[in-house]
Amino acid sequence: MRIQEEIKKELLKEVYGNIDNIYDFVSLRFSLDKPCDEAVIKKLNELKDVLYKVSSLSDLN
Repeated sequence: MRIQEEIKKELLKEVYGNIDNIYDFVSLRFSLDKPCDEAVIKKLNELKDVLYKVSSLSDLN
C-alpha cells in the first residue's frame, strides 16, 4: 500500500506541474484583467483539489 501512495504522490506532482503550465500558457498568451486572472487561478486550484481528492479516495489501476 505504501508504494501506491508514493506513486500517487509522484503522479499528483506531475499533474500539478502540468496545471501550472496551463496557467503559464494562458497568462502568456491572453491579456487578462485582474478578476479574470484570479478566476483562472481559482478554477485551476479547484481542479488540483478535485484531483487530490480523487487520488486520496481511489486506488491506482
